[in-house]
Amino acid sequence: MFKALFTPRFNKPLGACVIAGAALAATAVTSKAEEKIQPPPYEVAGGNFEILGVVWDEAAIRKALPPGIKPVNGMTGGINIYSVERGYGIGPYSAAYFWVDIEGFDSPEGIKGRWMLAGVYGPQPNTSAALKAYYGLPVRPGSTRVEPTADGKRAVATVDGHDAITAEIKSVPGSCEAAAISLNYESLSPETKQVSVLKIPFVGDSCKAEPVSVKITAPPGDPFSAYPILKVVGVSDVKNGSFAFTVPQPARE
Repeated sequence: MFKALFTPRFNKPLGACVIAGAALAATAVTSKAEEKIQPPPYEVAGGNFEILGVVWDEAAIRKALPPGIKPVNGMTGGINIYSVERGYGIGPYSAAYFWVDIEGFDSPEGIKGRWMLAGVYGPQPNTSAALKAYYGLPVRPGSTRVEPTADGKRAVATVDGHDAITAEIKSVPGSCEAAAISLNYESLSPETKQVSVLKIPFVGDSCKAEPVSVKITAPPGDPFSAYPILKVVGVSDVKNGSFAFTVPQPARE
């Protein structure tokens, strides 16, 4: 009915051509608008995470970090394999990434700042495109999945149809506790080329777990294969997570 009320009628063929051309132009403009990536902030909910604390190879980490960014002495960091069910701006999506703990950007809870080393987000390409365009994060399209095991679960990250990371954990029943923290992720701003800070407030249920195995099966030359793991130092199974990607802020001097 609304279409009938607001669509003008043309009796001549010329008029029909004009309206058809206008419709095509409007469709093209709408298509371009839909392709545009919405800027932050973003918020997501319904997150489930398998987070492994690791010690990285020192030479690989120092090669990856830009001048002025100092890793912690122990070369600690982690692997996060997760998915979210819904979101504002981005989501739903699944993701996996490596990070290293760095000095000088502690959160109010005393959690070290984090520098992302490599990551995948997807399967839709707009998620990784948004994080790369607005935060300068080293991410690309990919996806993750979780498979049940006899004592826990297996989390797998996939890139270009091939499994790149496989982490297996053993669950500890009845160990979940409510958690509320904030995290600081640093990166080079795509606009200023200076270090910026992404502050992420997070709430969820943190559950104890035990590491079983972690394998990096990405092929040589893949970003994930550039970071050898010396050892796994801990694991968390986080459920019902909600968090926000805030607008990036310039790092303090």
